[in-house]
Amino acid sequence: MALHRYVGLAMAGFLIIAGLTGSLLAFQSELDAWLNPSLFHVEQVSGPAFSPSRIVERIERADPTVAVSSIVLPAAPGESVSLYVGQRPGAQKAPAYNQIFVDPADGAILGRRLRGAARLDRAHLMPFLYTLHYSLHLPGIWGSWLMGGVALAWMLDCFLGFYLTLPRGGPFWTKWRPIWRIKRGAGGYRLNLDLHRASGLWLWPVLFLIALSSVALNLNAEVFRPALSALLPTSPSIWDRPAPSVTPSVIIDWDVAVARAQAEARRRGWFDPVSLVYAARDQGLYMVRFGRKHQPGFGDSSIFVSGTNGRILFVERAGGGKAGDVVADLMFPIHTGQVAGIAGRILICIAGIVVALLSITGITIWWKKRIAQGARTRAPGMARRKPGTMKEVHVSG
Repeated sequence: MALHRYVGLAMAGFLIIAGLTGSLLAFQSELDAWLNPSLFHVEQVSGPAFSPSRIVERIERADPTVAVSSIVLPAAPGESVSLYVGQRPGAQKAPAYNQIFVDPADGAILGRRLRGAARLDRAHLMPFLYTLHYSLHLPGIWGSWLMGGVALAWMLDCFLGFYLTLPRGGPFWTKWRPIWRIKRGAGGYRLNLDLHRASGLWLWPVLFLIALSSVALNLNAEVFRPALSALLPTSPSIWDRPAPSVTPSVIIDWDVAVARAQAEARRRGWFDPVSLVYAARDQGLYMVRFGRKHQPGFGDSSIFVSGTNGRILFVERAGGGKAGDVVADLMFPIHTGQVAGIAGRILICIAGIVVALLSITGITIWWKKRIAQGARTRAPGMARRKPGTMKEVHVSG
């Protein structure tokens, strides 16, 4: 009981932030587009859209300090192209932005923003909440490690909290059944206690999976992947290999990489469109991702293309591979609710509110118990005082 109480108190503030932000982030793309229609929506124009290479060329020519690292292609007509950029090698200074929105029909720049900046204006609000959710905006990897450690403690505390709801002695079901309910007309303390226990029990599997997937996302290399590999067979990833000692010379452009990946996808019977293209220049390769926006299931699949000769280097089929690979592929879709489509995202939205509710009710229960214990501690001393003592002290003061 004491361990659950103090671990819960230590985590409470972090879980309130993570729960409330996570509830909003379940619909991050919709909220971001609603707040910033000029960035995400374009007038539909007839005619072919600019190719990725042509868009990249235009962006890098317009600002010599930037190099495009990835392109997010529109999922539907009327949507813009989003590009992520970084500092071009040899440039004197870094750009003041890292994301650009472009009209796919003519390559016109719709706007720019510094994604992840600690700003609360419309353009930066949702990215700000996203960064707050997983790292509290702390510098470097410290925030990610901190929230990953909180998630690990929360995952273990889920079992302790569940154990504490189990009745001691029988009849088991007769004693356990009321804990799943919220008593009507109860006082404030009983209401807090019922909300804390019942909401935690009803959503226990969801809350545990959120905690587990949080560990997987924040402490993947440090905790999750080693533990998973010890329990289940896993396949090596292309990212496991070290970067070449000499940066490869990338001569294959974006369009060729996409064409090679699409040909390989067709050969494998994939029918999803290209959703993202990422240039890993230090590795000398392109990652071409295939999938549909908010597609239920395991998420997007990827094909890796050599930037030096266009050869297919690696294929990652979402939900494929060994047992450990399947579990790893499920972590992000579970965390976002995407695994179950719109119903899953709604459930994650509700679960985020419940996480905050559990923390708030836990703090309230602890505080009320502390006040009650303090009153019981003071009561014997009060009883030993002579009648009129308190009044005399007040008058003499």
